[in-house]
Amino acid sequence: MELYQLRYFQTVADVGTLRDAAERLAVSQSAVSRAIAMLESEIGVELFTRRGRANELNRFGLAFLRSARAVQRSLEAAVSDVRQLAGADAGTVALGFPSSLGVATVPRLIRRHHDRYPAARFELRQRVGAALVNDLVAGGIDICLTNPMTFDESANVQWHPLFIQPLYAVVDRAHPLARREVIGFEELAGQPIVALDRDHTVRRIFDDACHRYGISPTIAFEGTDITTLRGLIAARLGVGVLPKAAEPTPNIVEIAFDDQRLVRPIAIGWMANRYLPPSAAAFRDTVITSCGLPEQDVRGIAGSSTVA
Repeated sequence: MELYQLRYFQTVADVGTLRDAAERLAVSQSAVSRAIAMLESEIGVELFTRRGRANELNRFGLAFLRSARAVQRSLEAAVSDVRQLAGADAGTVALGFPSSLGVATVPRLIRRHHDRYPAARFELRQRVGAALVNDLVAGGIDICLTNPMTFDESANVQWHPLFIQPLYAVVDRAHPLARREVIGFEELAGQPIVALDRDHTVRRIFDDACHRYGISPTIAFEGTDITTLRGLIAARLGVGVLPKAAEPTPNIVEIAFDDQRLVRPIAIGWMANRYLPPSAAAFRDTVITSCGLPEQDVRGIAGSSTVA
């Protein structure tokens, strides 16, 4: 049973003849006649009593008409719900991002988007590294914020760069390096390292730097949560290489590196080969516009949040 058959049936029921139904539907009379015949054949009963050119609903037709109209109302409601879900004004944006971007950056971008679209809604998913891109490719989210360079293996993901987050050497206040303003990455050789696990983009950047400098790091602790790592650094378990904290951490010092390659680029990604709902497209444009700022402002936005 096809939806067009229900539409043709309801039209015949409304106007009373095949000819008038065909005119209203802008199709041939034979197309309407075939649709009704196929419908009656599939149901197994006749729905109309033919009186000359007139087609009057019999008791089976009357019962079927009530159900058909209920189906149409349900379908119209479903279409309305989906259009509302996707609409730019009050639609829902399925957004994925690393958990620590939720400290400041994502809330700031949502607030800016709500300035223009107050009724916009969000479905938020916090993931790390490859899992974000996998969710995007699988259709679990519309948009993601992450570093695409280390995880994107899909040619269909389109990326727009947003800003750069410098990485810092993070040490406790009593550490011999704590009074330095700038250090070289090679000065971490021999230090116990408190690091994120290998699913995190920051860890990939750290490992690449170790390879460039010929350092075999001693990992004192490997975890998934930056806040936990900072606590362990404050407890003098080791040093870390992390983005700047959103808020000052007691007993922690962040030291800049002299290597400008020790940065984490953040980009917004979406599927180029898949329909992007107007709600998601509108938020993408908000993000790109908000982050299309002079370099010092871009770094200000980036520096206000850490990234896993």
